[in-house]
Amino acid sequence: MEKDLNDMIAVCLHLYYTEMFDEISKYIDNMGEVPYDLYITMPRENKPFLPTLRKKYPDAQVIITENIGFDIYPFMKFLNEVDLDQYDLLFKLHTKKDIPIEYSKNGVLLSGSNWRTYMFNAILGNENRVKYINMLAKRHPHIGMFCAKEVLIRGFQEIAVDIDPARVESLMLDCKMLMRDWEYVAGSVFVIRPQLLKPLKRRNFQVEEFPPYFPRDWNGLPYCLERVFGCMVSAQGYQIGGLSQP
Repeated sequence: MEKDLNDMIAVCLHLYYTEMFDEISKYIDNMGEVPYDLYITMPRENKPFLPTLRKKYPDAQVIITENIGFDIYPFMKFLNEVDLDQYDLLFKLHTKKDIPIEYSKNGVLLSGSNWRTYMFNAILGNENRVKYINMLAKRHPHIGMFCAKEVLIRGFQEIAVDIDPARVESLMLDCKMLMRDWEYVAGSVFVIRPQLLKPLKRRNFQVEEFPPYFPRDWNGLPYCLERVFGCMVSAQGYQIGGLSQP
């Protein structure tokens, strides 16, 4: 009997900018009647926000983290603490701030709130979109990750513009994976089959490996791992599906 993905979904939100909680929660609420487990990672300094969070999502599992590694270290901590085998799909979210400068990818202007809107609408724009992704996951088992097509970056040259690809390759090898295709989701908001994250879980990244926020190192571990999230999909024989806006 085919498994019902509706019963096995995890949503992981890194809540750094608490002022964005209302906006992001509206997207989460688009899960509608689809059952899911909500995990919220947040830095210790945001603990005063817990009563507000609990009022909205009393059953959410909260993971308190060090304030380091942007949304990437908290996601590593989530992976290390959660049994991935109990889920078929994982929605990775975080409070992505507006981009204050003119910025484009794939010929699309991502400045201001555009980037966040594209990322979230593609996977949580409405209740039908969640059901659509469930359907795609069932009918197309070769697709391992879903994201907004506007932020799906493909090609060695595209990635090399932003980061040293040798560091990405080194991390892939560190996780016992060989590079296959160069592709990743800019902004790191996506849906993924959790089993594809097991190489990262086995690697067990620790907080001491992450650099401080400033001075910002664009070749630092958080930015490299953001690329690894995408590259590891093809390395394990899967594809990334870029979704149009609902």
